[in-house]
Amino acid sequence: MRVLLTTDTAGGVWSYTEELTDALLARGHQVALVAFGAAPSAVHREWLDARSDLPFTWISAPLEWMPEPEPALPASVGALRRAVERAEPDVIHLNQFFYGAHELGAPTLVVAHSDVLSWWRVVKGENAPDDPWFRRYAGWVREGLGGAELRVAPSAWMADQIGAIYGFGDVRVVHNGRVAMHVSGVRERCVVAAGRLWDEAKGVGDLAAAAPGIPGRVIVAGAAEHPAGGTDFPRDAPGVEYAGMLPAAALRELLGRAAVYAATSRYEPFGLAPLEAVLAGCALVMTDIPTFRELWEGCALFYPPGDAAALASACRELLQDPHQRQALARAAGERASERYNPGRMAAGYEALYRRIIA
Repeated sequence: MRVLLTTDTAGGVWSYTEELTDALLARGHQVALVAFGAAPSAVHREWLDARSDLPFTWISAPLEWMPEPEPALPASVGALRRAVERAEPDVIHLNQFFYGAHELGAPTLVVAHSDVLSWWRVVKGENAPDDPWFRRYAGWVREGLGGAELRVAPSAWMADQIGAIYGFGDVRVVHNGRVAMHVSGVRERCVVAAGRLWDEAKGVGDLAAAAPGIPGRVIVAGAAEHPAGGTDFPRDAPGVEYAGMLPAAALRELLGRAAVYAATSRYEPFGLAPLEAVLAGCALVMTDIPTFRELWEGCALFYPPGDAAALASACRELLQDPHQRQALARAAGERASERYNPGRMAAGYEALYRRIIA
């Protein structure tokens, strides 16, 4: 089967793309990638260079959630159609809503990794403003979802959000997956968080506030500067070591040494970073939000979002009790290996691709 897979360079969708691409290739499918957003960085290029036979197209176009995406976003449809013509796919797997509304030359599936309206409801505690930008964005999402043959979300919680906000109740759930890795038995008294540090939905400010009360190193990795000009993450917060943007191998090496991973999100449709941490052998301390309960109930310690004192207390508990930490890490690792692996993810999408084509 020939699959054209769209992606972007802004965050976790790229990591998801890496795993899904490799898993689909391993199952005998052909994959062509089309990326939107900023130009691929050295981290992206490192992965692409290792797969020189993989057809790859970068289209310099903003993402639909960015402040001023017009006219470049609508103009990018033509470039995507040309990429489709070159790849001649049997199915197009879209990881952006916008393009689902357009005839692209092959049947489409669109994945709801996240969306601004559900983000706003959770992070701001209210419905998004009724203004021209949000109305335009909501229209793009609704039209993209409606134009695709199938709709997918990475968790039941996110599928419910798409149904509640946009009126699509037929959203399939395919969990994300990450490849297992060698796990070291040696653990430092260290708490790690990684991801879009600037995104208030990720809540990494909780860890910055909790750091003085954690009896060990606190390391954060990822983008600290807000790409749309919002508030940056405080890289110089007391007790926090800022590691910057790390290549995948370096991040996995860091996670392989850390005792605890702090998953601080207020809004999380799935959470690839906690999954990667689990596969590296970390124990989880997580915000008590529906998605994390859905995925990791019984395998983590939970704390109320925004409660830095509770976060520090949970981290201290695991750093000071290696038996509890190891038990939680083992339980989470077993769940991840069973449910959240790339092979199972690829098999789930493969079944949906065949359904679309049939």
